Amino acid sequence: MHARCADQMMDEVGLFRGQGMLLKYLAKFDGLTHSEIAEKLEISPAAVTKVIKRLEEQNYLKRQSDPKDERISRIFMQPEGLQTIEKIHKNFQQLDEATFEGFSDEELEQLHGYLLRIQENLQARLVNNGEIHRPGHRRPGFHRHF
Repeated sequence: MHARCADQMMDEVGLFRGQGMLLKYLAKFDGLTHSEIAEKLEISPAAVTKVIKRLEEQNYLKRQSDPKDERISRIFMQPEGLQTIEKIHKNFQQLDEATFEGFSDEELEQLHGYLLRIQENLQARLVNNGEIHRPGHRRPGFHRHF
């Protein structure tokens, strides 16, 4: 549901979620190369090129050759892109407020702790070659509740 709401908000500013993520990242780290963006956002260089091209057509971004190596282009935010970032931030702030409406500070802290533990469990799975359960340790899976 959160993703659907986020997609709807991004649609209101005329972007897809991936485009918004790229803009938000560049707003923090302006002047990156295609490959740096691809690495940081964990998407293919071809996908980055496609998104950059679309955002450049909307005057949100601009490609410029690297002064030290003209084979490399760097991507820079444009004023229109920065204005759109402000809209995105406001929309997501409203989404966060709606998402957590009625939660106490204590409940939000507990939720944060639970989510961190889930993240740690999943990161440990990646480190342990996909093995998630320890021998003799069985808990019902989340999927069993649906």
